[in-house]
Amino acid sequence: MTGDRDHAVEVKGYIGVFGALMALTAMTVAVSYLDLPVVPTVLIGLAIASFKAGLVVLFFMHLRSERAMVYWPLALTVFLFVGLLVSLIWSEGDHLFGTRFTHAFDPEVR
Repeated sequence: MTGDRDHAVEVKGYIGVFGALMALTAMTVAVSYLDLPVVPTVLIGLAIASFKAGLVVLFFMHLRSERAMVYWPLALTVFLFVGLLVSLIWSEGDHLFGTRFTHAFDPEVR
């Protein structure tokens, strides 16, 4: 009988996380309708998305109950992802402001 109770508690936890994910999704949509400048809107959206990703990783991927050995590959993955993202942003920042790359698509330039 105790196994049924444990299973019910686990399902309630998943339903709670699902409710939190739905509420955070509604918050993301609400933020998109606010009349905020682009940068704060994107930052708030990314913060909400990061929190949602954390919930998914902790609860649905069961990382909150894993051993520390599992965290090393996860940390390496996050480090490499952030490194690739930063290198992409850095390389795009090399262009002058207002630069337009239209020559590649303009048949008269060739």
